[in-house]
Amino acid sequence: MSNMISVASGFQYSVNIGYDLNNDDKLKNFIPTQSALTLLEDILLSTRITSTERARVLIGAYGKGKSHIILMILSMLMKKDISLFEKLLPKLESNKRLHQCVLSYYESDQKLLPVIINGSNTSLPQAFLLALQRTLAENELLDIMPETNYKAAVAVIQRWKTDFPDTYVQLQKAIDEPIGKFIEDLEDYSITAYEKFERIYPTLTAGSVFSPFLGFDVVELYESAVRGLRSKGYTGIYVVYDEFSKFLEANISEASVSDTKMLQDFAEKCNRSGEHQIHLMLISHKEIANYIDTLPKQKVDGWRGVSERFKHIHLNNNFAQTYEIIASVIQKDAALWAEFCQQHKGEFDSVKHRYANHAIFTDTTRKDLKHILYSCYPLHPVSTFILPRLSERVAQNERTLFTFLSAMGTSTLPEFLAGYDDQCFDVITPDKIYDYFEPLFRKEVYTSEIHQTYLLTTAILPKLQPESLESKIIKTLSLIYILEQFEKLKPTKDEIVGIFSINYTVEEIEDAIANLIEKEYVVYLKRSNDYLRLKQTSGVDIGQKIRDSVAALAGKVSTKATLNASNFDNYIYPSRYNDEREMTRYFSFEFIDEDEVRLDVDWTMKSEAIDADGVVYGVIPQSDESISRLREELIQSSSGHQRFLFILPKKYKEITEIIQEFNAVSLLREQSSGDKILFDEYEVVYEDLREVISDFISTYTHPESFKSVYIYMGEERPVTRKAALTGLLSDICDDVYSLTPVVNNEAINRNDITAIASNSRNKIIAGLLRNELEHNLGLSGSGQEVSIMRSTLLRTGVLVTDNLLVRIELKPDDELIRNMLTTIVGFIQETKAAGSMSFDMLYRRLVAPENHIGLRKGLIPIYLAAVFHEFKQELILQDRFGQVPITADVLLQVNANPEGFTLAYLDWDPEKAEFVQRLAEIFSDYVIEAEKKVNAYDYVVSAMKRWYMALPKYTKELKRSVKGKKVDKRYLAMLRLLKNSTGGHELLFDKLPTAFDYANQFSIGLAENITAAKKYYDNCIAQLKKDLIQTVKEIFSTSQNTNNLKASSLTSVIKDWCESLDEKVFEQLFTDGTEKCLGLFKTATNDEEALIARLAKTATDLRLEDWDSSTYERFVANVKKYKATAEAYQSIDDAQEEVAADAYQVTFVGENGQSVTKRFSRVDYSKRGKLLYNQVTDALDSMGQSIPEQEKRQIIMDILKELC
Repeated sequence: MSNMISVASGFQYSVNIGYDLNNDDKLKNFIPTQSALTLLEDILLSTRITSTERARVLIGAYGKGKSHIILMILSMLMKKDISLFEKLLPKLESNKRLHQCVLSYYESDQKLLPVIINGSNTSLPQAFLLALQRTLAENELLDIMPETNYKAAVAVIQRWKTDFPDTYVQLQKAIDEPIGKFIEDLEDYSITAYEKFERIYPTLTAGSVFSPFLGFDVVELYESAVRGLRSKGYTGIYVVYDEFSKFLEANISEASVSDTKMLQDFAEKCNRSGEHQIHLMLISHKEIANYIDTLPKQKVDGWRGVSERFKHIHLNNNFAQTYEIIASVIQKDAALWAEFCQQHKGEFDSVKHRYANHAIFTDTTRKDLKHILYSCYPLHPVSTFILPRLSERVAQNERTLFTFLSAMGTSTLPEFLAGYDDQCFDVITPDKIYDYFEPLFRKEVYTSEIHQTYLLTTAILPKLQPESLESKIIKTLSLIYILEQFEKLKPTKDEIVGIFSINYTVEEIEDAIANLIEKEYVVYLKRSNDYLRLKQTSGVDIGQKIRDSVAALAGKVSTKATLNASNFDNYIYPSRYNDEREMTRYFSFEFIDEDEVRLDVDWTMKSEAIDADGVVYGVIPQSDESISRLREELIQSSSGHQRFLFILPKKYKEITEIIQEFNAVSLLREQSSGDKILFDEYEVVYEDLREVISDFISTYTHPESFKSVYIYMGEERPVTRKAALTGLLSDICDDVYSLTPVVNNEAINRNDITAIASNSRNKIIAGLLRNELEHNLGLSGSGQEVSIMRSTLLRTGVLVTDNLLVRIELKPDDELIRNMLTTIVGFIQETKAAGSMSFDMLYRRLVAPENHIGLRKGLIPIYLAAVFHEFKQELILQDRFGQVPITADVLLQVNANPEGFTLAYLDWDPEKAEFVQRLAEIFSDYVIEAEKKVNAYDYVVSAMKRWYMALPKYTKELKRSVKGKKVDKRYLAMLRLLKNSTGGHELLFDKLPTAFDYANQFSIGLAENITAAKKYYDNCIAQLKKDLIQTVKEIFSTSQNTNNLKASSLTSVIKDWCESLDEKVFEQLFTDGTEKCLGLFKTATNDEEALIARLAKTATDLRLEDWDSSTYERFVANVKKYKATAEAYQSIDDAQEEVAADAYQVTFVGENGQSVTKRFSRVDYSKRGKLLYNQVTDALDSMGQSIPEQEKRQIIMDILKELC
């Protein structure tokens, strides 16, 4: 046990403000920090009458000494003997302003009564009320508000009377006097009556004690208490809610709106309390906002309202002051310590030398460092660094920096001292700190990094000997990763050697690390930064597995391809140019092998497949010797290639082997996805190699590393910052894309636009292609299409309005827009001379870098539509099948595949315009007005094709009339043209003129011919009916009307013929359908066209409109057959002979009430007929008795009537 080193008293237990208010030792041992002094001054100033800042939230992590600070301040507010603050007084005396502030308070009549609220399991109002009651009771001050007690008793009695009558009756019996008199005594503040009520209350409420404060408004009650306290020498109350964060953790989701309202009201009352002072301090280890993320909106708003009414005070992370506190806790016997320091001067100097310039003490001077090393001994300097930071991250009440230093128990400073030999130089290394805080790591949220590191550590430690150096190294590495302050404390071999070299030799430490890496497989040495990383082990020698995989992949791995796939900076942006041009251009970053660099290489051709505005080539050298050669070849070959920048490293760095190993690990990692531990082992190596590759790539992409040279257009360029690199790319774009128009709309000013932007663009194009432009193209509101229209057309001056007339301006003031539109117009003019030209040529002019416009393809359809509107009648768009209409959809197809479309030019003149107008009148019934508004002449073609589609089949297929007259070949040609998918221009101005013999000279007379053709086809069915009427009259003419046949009507001829027949023939059913013809004739009217149409349907089963060239002959043959059958029929006299055995006669009453008789002959069943007979009889039999026989007969008779 150490006699030289001890722990200062007063630090053994954490501070509980409520219990320690009267513990003078806590005040004597209080070590002030600057944060504590600042807070003390702030609170003392708030005791002035004019102060309006009396509600505070004190925020600080566990172990920051918040409770101790507040204990000190409250003791001072209670005006405890100033001499008790032994360690505070020297600090006060050195701070004149604060010292004067303290003296002024002590000399004033101010004195505040502390009210301490603890606990997390009650409602806020109840917590405030109970704390006030307890404080007043402990200080024998309950008599300061007598009216409160008596009113509360009367209120309880009244509530019992209303809500609990049985209790009220029991009270009446217990008081042994009239209840009315008892209540009057209470209202007159009778102490005897009140004491009797207090005595009886527990017997009526299952033993509970009467609390007069419950049920009162919290704010009013505290105001009343403050007024009552003035007579007792207090000028106010200081309320401290200790561990308020625990209340939030336990109750924030259940806390009611009234709870938050009470806190808000209380805070406002504090800030406005004036001379009747009420102060409130909430102590929390996190901001209130950190607890409200999962709450519903109403509660979130409520708690935000609470937070806004409090002044937030953060205990700053001044670790230098924390080191002072640690030094104050670790006390030394002066004589023994001086002797020890002299004996071990070498060890101290060695430690001081190692950590003099170490990052963990960069904020301290050499003098301060020496003080820390000596005063914090036996803590190792790294332990001194870790302890307060770890405590801040994970500490809880039961385990903090202070409990580690002062409490008895396992892995604490007192335990270390209990076994300490005062003659030996020994230190507490970080593994002891890990052991002490290990229970808290276990409690961390499962998803947190701390908990994950803890789980990994606990998986590794059982594989090692307890208290072995390997075990200590693992715990130390675990703490370093938990802290995550690698800029100060790195998990490297050198750091581990420094920590343990006091008790172990360097060789022992290095052997232990090697053992952890090579034998236990639980530590991995990262090649990217030399960090030692913890990992689980599957027992597999992954190093050998990786070597085997590298051998198997030999020759199959491309260094260039892997680097390109791993490069996160695969696009570099010319920022200034993009800002000025309101667009996004980018350069593709491509790695290339050294053998791709040759003097004769054409970089433009090499980059054709790369979709970017330019290319930055990173050249991968194979040796130091090749770098100078590559530099010379790049200088020569890059000359004249404007869009290409070349980056060459200054020194050769081996990367091929790393790439091979990386690809091998990637494959093994993927194959081990089912084994989590093995996968994680490969993952560690994978991530490490990725970092090595990223570092290699950064030598190219980060000029600030000064590791590469930048070659452009035959020169080395001075590029030393990323801004200089993007600046150079902007300069390149200024030259290459100097004529790019400025269109400020990111949604459309790009090559690939979204589906929503595409829909918006379609609306704009459709508006531009209308014959008459509308205001804002008919668009309104705030949709994306309006935004795009404004950016592309209005702000650029392309779409203008003059005297309410909307028009396209092809020469706007914007020079860049004007040049782009002129390019499109020039292309149209060239087609006039060339006949037709591919759109691919126009797109190259608008897009290709060599033409300097570099327009994004998202914009092109809009500006094409704008120009096409002005040349609409003259333009002919064609794909490989022929002419296509100029529509939004077609322009989008052109945009997607410009080489698949050509543009031709048509000389438009008044004669053509009149021709189109005449056709529109001829086919007016088929013209759609909406189409007429959006195109020049295609609407007429569409109308003609609608007319053609509406023609009957007979008309479309007619080659000659039924009388043998041939159809005009010109008319036939017109129908063929309308049947085919011929383009509008080709049809109207080429094919139709040729068909009507106007090929050599276009003439308006063509319209007359088309009118005649239309009229002919429109009358085809009517003419067919006339021809058929004549034919039928000729067939059924009799000797009576032959001579006057032309003058006779069809009905007259038919009736004359019917009268010549045996009258019984109309009752006979014939096998050839003659009875249908006879039935039609018998009911014939004077409507000849209707009669001939019905006869045509009867004889051919086709309507006239559906006839073809062979139907007429079939019609004539069948009609003649009906005539012959009817004329051949002879009835048998009933009186002379019965109906033949093979004949049937059916008589029934028709719909007109007259008797109808039908006769027909028996025929033999066919196979199908027999099948039908069986199905009918089976169906009748299957019904059985469910349908009566009479109903079955009725059904069969109705079917027979229909067949007759």
